[in-house]
Amino acid sequence: MAGEVAVRIAIIGAAGRMGRELCRAVLEDSDCELFGGTVEPGAPELGADLGTLCGSGEAGVAATEEPPESADVHIEFTSPAATIAHLSYGKPVVIGTTGFSQEQLQEVERAGENAAVMLAPNMSVGVNVLHEIVREVSRKLGEAYDIEVVETHHRHKVDAPSGTALFLGRAAAEGRGLDFDRVAVHGREGVSPRTEGEIGVHALRGGAVVGEHRIIFYSEGEEVEVIHRALSRRTFADGAVRAAKFAADAPPGFYSMADVLA
Repeated sequence: MAGEVAVRIAIIGAAGRMGRELCRAVLEDSDCELFGGTVEPGAPELGADLGTLCGSGEAGVAATEEPPESADVHIEFTSPAATIAHLSYGKPVVIGTTGFSQEQLQEVERAGENAAVMLAPNMSVGVNVLHEIVREVSRKLGEAYDIEVVETHHRHKVDAPSGTALFLGRAAAEGRGLDFDRVAVHGREGVSPRTEGEIGVHALRGGAVVGEHRIIFYSEGEEVEVIHRALSRRTFADGAVRAAKFAADAPPGFYSMADVLA
């Protein structure tokens, strides 16, 4: 952030659960200004005051179909197709959307040639610190320990496994020098004995769970478990706002939360 000037942030998808949480987080951060927020064309929230919409009181900023051109940075937690379409805005952007195909991820990366693009499957500061811990634990425990990743989310989450489960699974694989895509086993059914070096990944869906990720290391003699539980969506919103401050002043490039936290 340059000097004392507030970072002007636009929320893409401001009417969703995460969008409203982001609006609240920006409004409560003295270093930022909620400069705009978008909703889908024809949505009932179109024209609504963003502060009122998120329960923080009138903010004097209306929900629109397109973000204001003079915003410094966008934050987006929407769908893969929508995020890809919004890359045409050409603004610095913080992306928390998950479920991208490999081709879509390549498009997101290419957008970093023209503006700062910060992509993270999980904006929680705790999860991103945990990523480093999991990699180190995996490396030090070694091949004698089997690895299982178990994630739980609310019943409405669309993608499975979660982007965070894959993020942490890749960290465990990196600690062993393994290619995660080759060793990952997604669930088990029928006759399915564990093979050497595999990493199990399991997705649970139910109720209103914000997010829980467990990475379990099993040996013949002990069990080591690392757990992260998100208690509210606010932890993701606060991390995204922190990332937005970074991206607003960053040169064009493709970034992760590791860059934000460095």
